[in-house]
Parts: sequence; structure tokens; C-alpha cells
Amino acid sequence: MQLLCDKVALITGAARGIGRAIAEIFAAHGAHIVVTDILEEEAYAVAAAITAAGHPRAIARRLDVSDPQAVQAAIEVAAEEFGRLDILVNNAGVLRPHLILEMPLEDWELTFQVNVRGMFLCSQAAARQMIRQGRGGCIISIASACAKKADRALGAYAASKAAMLALTRVLALELGEYGIRVNAILPGATDTQMLRDVTDAIPGMLDALRAKSVLGRIATPQDQANAALFLASDLAAHITGEGLVVSGGEFMDT
Repeated sequence: MQLLCDKVALITGAARGIGRAIAEIFAAHGAHIVVTDILEEEAYAVAAAITAAGHPRAIARRLDVSDPQAVQAAIEVAAEEFGRLDILVNNAGVLRPHLILEMPLEDWELTFQVNVRGMFLCSQAAARQMIRQGRGGCIISIASACAKKADRALGAYAASKAAMLALTRVLALELGEYGIRVNAILPGATDTQMLRDVTDAIPGMLDALRAKSVLGRIATPQDQANAALFLASDLAAHITGEGLVVSGGEFMDT
């Protein structure tokens, strides 16, 4: 059974990792996909691979989510190419780990520019499009379980992800009257390039992360994509304003 047949989804940060996995599983379940990322060539490659696999059409666009004009243009492309926009996934994000006493201001500001400003701009533009269509819609943001529990060197990242979770709730409150559901996914440690960039520099960190999971492994991008598929589908038709933790039990006490 295809859970997203003929839906139109725009996914940010979809060239790699969780974003790519979401694009692929949404397409496999019948959705038309707008693959966006600041990594333009990789985004186009993902869209081409989706189309080559025989799924509904996928297109790609370079997108800096912190640029209001670029965000608006991407939303308009989705509506022009496919006639509407049903689903937005705010996945684009950056991680700049530093202890607070050593945090460069530019890394703090970049983290909020991409993670929080980007979510706000994309959600605002997508919601306006969905309201014009009059058919409801769905917004999913990829936050992080670290928004709920302190971790060293993740001050900017955790604070930005907590802001995303708070914004998710406000959006759900304000957009519910239009039939637009807004939820967040809070991944625990997930095997992405972003995580590998950190664990490769710290011997033993990957094993320590595995040990924190009661399932004995860190998540795959597919684990997070499966959660996104559920929240985007009609199976979650009465779920809004929530943050779904997908951490293999790592964060079940938060």
C-alpha cells in the first residue's frame, strides 16, 4: 500500500543522510518529490536516481534555507511543477560542536541561521501555499533528541533544536484551523556524515553511542525516514504539535 500516493513533498537538506532517505521512501510510497539542498549536484543526482527507479517524478533545486527569496522560489517551483504542495520536511541543518567557552560567535550564528531561521522561512512559505490551496497539509521538522538532554560541546546545536521543537508547537497551534499538521522528529545518534565527522575525530565515541541505545545500535537514516513517512501519512491524521523521539531507547528517560 502506498501511503503518499500523488502527494507533493519538498524536502530540505535532501542530498544526503536522513533527508535523502526521506525523499526515497516518500517517492516509493507514491509522492512527487522536490529535492532541495545547498549541495546542488548531489541534489540533482538524488532526484535522477528516484526517477530512474520508476517512482513518481522528482525534481531538484539548489536551496539555501536561510535565504527568504530562495525559499519562496522553491515553494513556487513545487506548486508550478506539480500543481500544489502537500508536505514540507525541514531537514537541512548544521552542527558546529564547541564548548561554550570556546564557541566562535560565527558558528553560533550559523547554527541558528540554518536550523531555526531556515525552519521558520520554509514553514512560513509552505504554510501560506497550503492555505491558498485549501486542502490542509503537513510540516515535519527534523530536530534532535539532544534538545531534551544536555551534552557537552553541543550548546548551539541543542539550543537550536530546542527552538525548533518550540516552533513546531506554535506552528501546530496556529495552523491547525487550516488542516495543517505540524510535528517534529527528534533523532538520537544516527549514522550520517554529520555524525561521522564528529565520531571520526573522537576515538571510542561511536562505540559509546551504541552502548547508550538499549537496542545496541545507533539509528540508520532509514529509521528516521520511516518515522517521517508515518507522520506524513494519514495514519497520523490526528497527530500534531508533537515531537517523536527515535533513539533506540537512548532518550527514553527524558
